Amino acid sequence: MTTWFDDMPEVITRADFAALTGRPPRSIELLAYRGLVADPAFRNRNKAVWNEEAALGWFRSLHDHAVIVPATEQAKLDLAAHRAYICPLDSKYVALARPRMLVMYQRGGSGTVFGVEAVETLNQEIDGTRSPSPQTRQILRDGKPLDGDPFPGRWTVFHLKEAGTIGRITPAIQQGRYLRVDDVLDAMTSDHLSVPTLDEAFPSRK
Repeated sequence: MTTWFDDMPEVITRADFAALTGRPPRSIELLAYRGLVADPAFRNRNKAVWNEEAALGWFRSLHDHAVIVPATEQAKLDLAAHRAYICPLDSKYVALARPRMLVMYQRGGSGTVFGVEAVETLNQEIDGTRSPSPQTRQILRDGKPLDGDPFPGRWTVFHLKEAGTIGRITPAIQQGRYLRVDDVLDAMTSDHLSVPTLDEAFPSRK
């Protein structure tokens, strides 16, 4: 015998979603109200609640935002060897992003623009846009595969294809940040990217 609530979608609370994504509850809620993770379905006791299928499904597609990251020595090695940008899930900046574009900021103020072809996740509770390949699992970090035992890390891997350059980026970038895609496209024409604050680029809709 079925009842009316058998047909209702499964939901996850703010605390549940935070645990899955490795973020504080308030942080994941703020990302949602900026449009940088799935929209909440409703609020309960003044806290966001998500449709579980929609919340987790959001991570399986690329979305209309971009990110900018500093070209550290490790990032340049990964790019040369694997055409990828790799960051740990506990990086609080862009590890949850599913961007269409990624800008790598070079010391001195220029940048290289990439299209994001796919995002893979390893040892996470959330998916990427595709399952991690055997080649991705064998990428080395500190001499060990990303998916190595006994205590594998949790990683986000952005697979990239170079799309262009930007001659001047201001201010200097020390950590990953979100961007609007239109700002990146405009900068590829003007040769200057003025990186907005998160509030400017993605104001809260709450």
